[in-house]
Amino acid sequence: MCNRDCCEARSPIAKRMAARRLLQLEEEERRKPKLVIPTPQSLFYPFEEVEAMANYIIDVSHIRPKYGLICGSFLGLLISLVEEPVVIPYEDIPNFPAGLEPDCNFVVGTVMGAPIMAIANRFHVCDGYNLATCSLPVRVMQLCGVKTIMLTSEAAAVNVDFALGDIMLIADHINIVGMMHQTSLEGPSDPRFGSRFFSMVNAYDKGLLAKALEIGKRMGIHQFLHQGVFACLGGPVLETLAEERMLRTMQVEAVGLSLVPEVIAAHHGGLKVLAFVIISSVANERESEEKEKQNDRDMEGRVEKDEAPESLEVSPLRLQACSDLIGRMLYSMHHEL
Repeated sequence: MCNRDCCEARSPIAKRMAARRLLQLEEEERRKPKLVIPTPQSLFYPFEEVEAMANYIIDVSHIRPKYGLICGSFLGLLISLVEEPVVIPYEDIPNFPAGLEPDCNFVVGTVMGAPIMAIANRFHVCDGYNLATCSLPVRVMQLCGVKTIMLTSEAAAVNVDFALGDIMLIADHINIVGMMHQTSLEGPSDPRFGSRFFSMVNAYDKGLLAKALEIGKRMGIHQFLHQGVFACLGGPVLETLAEERMLRTMQVEAVGLSLVPEVIAAHHGGLKVLAFVIISSVANERESEEKEKQNDRDMEGRVEKDEAPESLEVSPLRLQACSDLIGRMLYSMHHEL
């Protein structure tokens, strides 16, 4: 260890060199990469914080909902089903994250006598939200008293037979994001939300699935109502032709960028789940074939009179069918028909 006598014995040049070396060591230490340990997903919203969010919604609405509905903005018209709605903006709820879209709200009320809470603007990982935030609305609904949740979303078809506006009830899913160790349950587990280890087998309630198929048949929409396997992609980039063919060999029939994290949280919390997607874009392979045929017709300089190009928008009648399906499901479940 250097002492006063030692420093006094040094020449001015030696002192300057020692000071310069000390500055160099400090700069090298500052430039060294620091070890950063990310916050585990499960710690972003502890139970007490989510409970405070749920209590606020119940205090404002004076309703303890039994059913939950989460849909993307594409199917936002489903929110219009709620009667005598109490609208609670995200920013009013303690510690609840703000949404990217305008008018992000919880809507609490009834549908044909069934107490329900719903949102139309979900959180997406591709928008920069973590998975804990994406599944947070489900946690809030769980602590509000919701026992059955319905989830809807738009999706891209993988099945080449699916047309624009077709509805696919989800019988099972492949969580591609989860296979890469991306889950909202990563980190310490709070048993008040659910058990630490659990199976995702039968995450989609078979009774609700059968009831939805039966109601769809009675509605006369069975010709464009299917059931199948859904895959969750990371996004915002959708699959290539090669990836689509791979997914097809895995028996996937539609893909999307959301919904599965919410299903995991709901099943973890013991909620019954019914989920369906509406096809907003056809399979890449089908689209490529249609473009090739169109190009061939253009080169020949002819288009059949009775052969109009396929619309790029989902028919309002198909969107209305989604709304009617949800309404009839709620009535049937609540009155146990």
